[in-house]
Amino acid sequence: MVDRDPTLTASINPRLRKSPSFDCTVRAGLVAVTGYNHMWLPTSYGDADAEYRRLVEGVSMWDVSAQRHVQVAGDAADELVQLVTAIDVDRAEPGRGIYAPMVDAAGRLINDPILLRVDDGTWRFSIADADVRLWIAGVAAGWSMAATVTELDTATLAVQGPRAEAVMADLGLGWISDMEDLERRSAQIDGIEVLVSRSGWSKQGGVELFLDDVDHAEQLWRAVEAAGRPHGIGPGAPNQSERIENVLLSYGTDTGFDANPLELGLEDHLDLDGPDFIGRDALRRVRSDGPQRQLLGALVSGERINRFGHPTTVRIAGDDVGQLRAAAWSPKYSTNLGLALVAAEVAVGSSARTSTPDGERTLTLVELPFADELPAPG
Repeated sequence: MVDRDPTLTASINPRLRKSPSFDCTVRAGLVAVTGYNHMWLPTSYGDADAEYRRLVEGVSMWDVSAQRHVQVAGDAADELVQLVTAIDVDRAEPGRGIYAPMVDAAGRLINDPILLRVDDGTWRFSIADADVRLWIAGVAAGWSMAATVTELDTATLAVQGPRAEAVMADLGLGWISDMEDLERRSAQIDGIEVLVSRSGWSKQGGVELFLDDVDHAEQLWRAVEAAGRPHGIGPGAPNQSERIENVLLSYGTDTGFDANPLELGLEDHLDLDGPDFIGRDALRRVRSDGPQRQLLGALVSGERINRFGHPTTVRIAGDDVGQLRAAAWSPKYSTNLGLALVAAEVAVGSSARTSTPDGERTLTLVELPFADELPAPG
């Protein structure tokens, strides 16, 4: 049995697609990638501490084109989108995104995208890592719905951090400070048409720039890079430490592939008493019976965790009670933090153990979100 995860080299090949901004990320010093929606997603530029500081203190730019956009259009598009999302889509306003978890017939979470109503009969899903296009297209075929389901070749550039608004102002988009969360507007940057979204996979503020004409991806990167240079902009990627600190759910990582939204604390984001959708009856039963598991925070003892490659078993008094699904060093709290999916009967404050590739660790299980001040792990 291998007692430590190896460091491996990703083999770049056509099976996993490159982003339209891939060459820009390589020039910026890209050193690590992961597969995401059949594409390469940058994960590191070689200095985790510098990337965290840029994100929480300055401004960072991320190529997140692997966060694919799936468009649904046609006469039955509205009906189809309602069927595949666990919300009442009438709440979706044109020009404004809405969090729209998707479940299968058993109520298992299969994606947690942001949904945008483009206009009557046209929708966009900005998706997590799963084959959403195939799922929606399969549902459309099975229900004989007149709708076209397409994965768009959109290049997405996120500008995140407290200095993001200043960078956007230097690009002539000072009005983003007036935008509400998940609001989207059309704009031009260096003569390039983009859709500006007040969003991003961090809690540090900023925008995502959606570029459908990917031939201009490098031009857009260079324009943002130049505007950001006086503000100390640098490359980055969705940051494991910052997202765990702020409990930004990662589908597949934190959730596995068999959890339901109620186990993950997402009930407030669902419309279980609204229009019908695939999995609604299953989720109603879970609500009635009570979820079997819960997502808790974990304070993890020991030396700094620099890499957490796979879930590990959580044990209390020798009994398996769930899994530590994700973990990372937290500069904010000066300790290791994690997210644990454990049995519903596990009490907040419980002490547990887990075996990681770096050795045995003690866990203290706490409520989410993490409090401003945390006890020492152990």
